[in-house]
Parts: sequence; C-alpha cells; structure tokens
Amino acid sequence: MPADAPIEFRRITDREELGQLFTSCRATARRVERPISHPFARPLRVHGVAARMDEYSNSNRGRFLALVDYFKSSADPVALRLPAYRLADGDALLLDGNHRATALWMSGLSVDVTLAMLCGPIDRRMLIDLKYWDGGWRRFLNRIRWGTTSDRARQATHSS
Repeated sequence: MPADAPIEFRRITDREELGQLFTSCRATARRVERPISHPFARPLRVHGVAARMDEYSNSNRGRFLALVDYFKSSADPVALRLPAYRLADGDALLLDGNHRATALWMSGLSVDVTLAMLCGPIDRRMLIDLKYWDGGWRRFLNRIRWGTTSDRARQATHSS
C-alpha cells in the first residue's frame, strides 16, 4: 500500500446506503459462507447478508442476531465507526465490522455509521479481498487468451 494513500471519512445516516456496503461475506447462488478462493463466490452487500441470514451456520447467524438484540436493547443510539476500502463509483468494502453493520441494518434502528475509507489502488496484490473488483474473471480470461495467442505465435514460428 502506498505510504501516502489518503483516508476519507464518509458518514452514513441512511439505512439503504448502509445496506449497499460490501462485506467480506461471500456466497454463490446456492451457498453462503464461501471462501475467497471459490471461483464463483461473490461478495455480498449488507442487505444481501441479511436477506440470506437463514442460510448461515447456527454459530455465525447467532453472532448476527445477538448483535441485533444488543442494539435494540441499548438505551443509547448506536453509532458505528468502521474501516473500509473505497471502491469505484462510491462503493465501499467493509474491512471490519461486517457483523455489526449487518446487525444495525437488520435492527431497523436509526443509522449512524462513519466509515474511515482507505483510498488505495484496486489491486488484489494490495488486499486479496479486492480480487473481485480488480478484473476478476476478465483478468483470468485475458491471461488464457494471451497465453493462447503466445502459444499460437510460437507454434507458427517453430513450424516454418
């Protein structure tokens, strides 16, 4: 990460905006809790995690629901300060606080979240979680295409 990568602060008070944040939770069309190495796993947004809550393991679901109960029972308003990575088009990837952000969204309470967003390059070599945004399948397919082109060029050279 460049030493001079700036940090921007973004305050979220709209529940729908909170629901649009990307989490470190990944899923395929059929299963949640998929590893980052799974080729079809995609990052879920906060609202997507909440929508698929019944698919999570009992222990993980229990952590989310315990936080929902905690937030609802608190006499004080809930204010979260969370680290994130700035993505393109105003999107953000939560670096920590995925359970807290999702639980706050699920609670239906008023939202007060401040993101400290690291503004660095979108490159998996900086942060592996960025692999979905730094080219993903297109990057993989381009490597195959480039390799195929090189192989054909080599074959043409050797056969002449």
